[in-house]
Amino acid sequence: MANPATNRRETRSGGRKGGRRFLVVVALVLGGTLSAGASGARPDAEHPLPVTVSEDDGLYSVSAQFQVPEPATIALAVITDYEQIPRFMPDVKASVVRGRVPGGVVVEQEAVARMLMFSKRIHLLLVVRAEGDTVTFHDSSGRSFSCYEGAWRLASSNGHTVITYQLSARPSFDVPRFLLSRLLKRDARQMIERLRTEIASRSRQVANRQ
Repeated sequence: MANPATNRRETRSGGRKGGRRFLVVVALVLGGTLSAGASGARPDAEHPLPVTVSEDDGLYSVSAQFQVPEPATIALAVITDYEQIPRFMPDVKASVVRGRVPGGVVVEQEAVARMLMFSKRIHLLLVVRAEGDTVTFHDSSGRSFSCYEGAWRLASSNGHTVITYQLSARPSFDVPRFLLSRLLKRDARQMIERLRTEIASRSRQVANRQ
């Protein structure tokens, strides 16, 4: 699914606004993105999903943790189903496995970032490695970000699966901190909700086949 850089940047070219939206979209793509409280209930105004966004000298960090009632095997299968990501993450227009590396795969992704009348296409070439219940990823292209890396971690707890997401990203375009922080939190929650919905759907499919 990173955190947002200064009020001076807010006055720069409006054409960069599309890029701001993108970081929000990608923040939970894997490895992008997901939304409900730790109890498993859907989020609401009183119990929003805890998503932490911070920024340090242009490097943005996003972290989130949530749990689902489904087993870790199903959650992991959804997170690593790279070519199906556009189906349940509609802002991701393409996600294709391009090759393999030791312990993992190379996944090329494109997303369309939109904000008001502006649009920007984002490109990632992710090296993704899965080891046990941990999935790590980093962008090797450097086209849209000078740094883009993160991880998914899954753990079983009291019959549920606890999922932790972390991302560090340094966009190669100017980003006003106040705006991106707000968008990152909002869109991270939306991404988490989509992931939770897909995990629940896969679980029902498995149950129906048994």
